[in-house]
Amino acid sequence: MSNTSNIHIVSFQVPYPADYGGAIDVFYKAMALKKAGYRITLHTFAYDNRGYSNALLEIADKIHLYKRNTGILKLFSPLPYIVKSRESDELLANLLKDDAPILFEGAHTTYYLSSPQLKERKKFVRTHNIESDYYKQLATASHSIYKKLFFLSESWKLKHYEPKLSQADILFAITEKDKEELKKICPATTVELLPCFHNGRFEDIYSQETGTGDYVLYNGNLSVEENIKAALFLIKDVSPCTKGVKWIFAGKNPSERIIKAARDRINIEIVANPSDEAMSALIRQAAVNVLITFQATGIKLKLLSALCHGGHCIVNSKMIEGSKLENLCTVADSAQEIISAIESIAKRRITREEIENRKQALLEIYDNDKNIRILTKYL
Repeated sequence: MSNTSNIHIVSFQVPYPADYGGAIDVFYKAMALKKAGYRITLHTFAYDNRGYSNALLEIADKIHLYKRNTGILKLFSPLPYIVKSRESDELLANLLKDDAPILFEGAHTTYYLSSPQLKERKKFVRTHNIESDYYKQLATASHSIYKKLFFLSESWKLKHYEPKLSQADILFAITEKDKEELKKICPATTVELLPCFHNGRFEDIYSQETGTGDYVLYNGNLSVEENIKAALFLIKDVSPCTKGVKWIFAGKNPSERIIKAARDRINIEIVANPSDEAMSALIRQAAVNVLITFQATGIKLKLLSALCHGGHCIVNSKMIEGSKLENLCTVADSAQEIISAIESIAKRRITREEIENRKQALLEIYDNDKNIRILTKYL
């Protein structure tokens, strides 16, 4: 007899620190499940200097860490590298220790989704992107021929792999756009929209510091191609035309390309690897948060963070596609439109009334306690 108060979560990477989109969604979704009364066994892959942390005890009752099975030979598998490298006999053995439902976080973790040994289990997949599209766009953004070839190969493999996600009882999509795409890929499987989970605290969404800074902020992981491309566009095409405006680019491991492009710009400061507290302060105090992307994939958690904690937000159309957040931002696509938007709003501090209206709109879509019930009704 299944114990529906327990659930296994298989995460593609250790979700702490919750400092980028996927980790944020996993961490705060698990926290919402615990708050709803579920006992969680977390299975997660430790790599990139992300290992065990006591903070994981906030979201899990049992924690299993696995080594990711990487290596060049895995590139020759017909399975996507992101899936094949997460094959683990130990993981399967631990999943078989009880009969609780399993939530696979991302297509990355679904190596055992179709395992005969798990045939009778309730199995769910939370998709964070349409990964085949995501990797195709990474290939377009990359300047490295080797990375381009890897991303294109991975995209092709994922295109052929994604129909296998139909082995899940339910697929949970992160945006309405992804939901419609998943329904085409897996037409016989139930697909539900499950909005992203986040660290926004709506009760303290307004602060006396909100928007008081004298700078415009772009933030993100500054080592990934998507964000490098966006940052370089802002540095080269936008910031030179915003006279008297200070720019801060903050985030993890800034690319040398970003550092080089900003080196001779007196109105640009690079803040490398800020702490969570420092990043929160930068977002909160910025006169304007400028967030753009050239990849309309998934949902951009940094936008939600800026709306929860910051003042004015300027975004491009791809940043808000499928998010239902366009009415809370100033949308500008070209360099000139962004420049004009900054000139228009940078000197006007956002009002408490605007923040309160934003809070109500965010609660309609991104209330963690409400949205977790979309998942738990199937447990």
